[in-house]
Amino acid sequence: MQSITTPSYSVHFNEAAFKALNKHLDLNRYSKYFILVDENSHNYCLPLFMSHLETDVEFEIIEIESGEINKNISTCTQVWEVLSELDADRKSLLINLGGGVITDLGGFVASTFKRGIDFVNVPTTLLSMVDASVGGKTGVDLGTLKNQIGVINQPVMVLVVTEFLKTLNDRQMKSGFAEMLKHGLI
Repeated sequence: MQSITTPSYSVHFNEAAFKALNKHLDLNRYSKYFILVDENSHNYCLPLFMSHLETDVEFEIIEIESGEINKNISTCTQVWEVLSELDADRKSLLINLGGGVITDLGGFVASTFKRGIDFVNVPTTLLSMVDASVGGKTGVDLGTLKNQIGVINQPVMVLVVTEFLKTLNDRQMKSGFAEMLKHGLI
């Protein structure tokens, strides 16, 4: 399978993912380009991701701390401030490279910054590939309550690159398989 197209966006797989992104970057000249990562996706996934880009545009890397505890408005504020400091505007692009925390929080940040900028989700965990990065669900936690603040907003595209799964441990893979089973049972 190369791609799945919905009325709102497309999901591209493996090599087709990079071809689609490179084409999108070539056809759409954004004013600024940003990649949101945590320390894990920065160390384990960003080098692979960057090696497949065929563009001359410069990307600003925004790194947040990993973990569900950081999926909150305070972290959003930090990212909004960095975007502002780096002169992001309404015609900027945010690429969310990471697991569910990155795709949920990054989608919410993009959907609310300057009343909405384009974003691309690049899930790097099995759980985020089958759930968090698709369907337009964006949001952050409110204290101990999960996903209490958010919006439904579709990404420009979702890029599923299974090579990122090689960076996961057994527990993370089992969590993704459990989510797949849950979806199958529903």
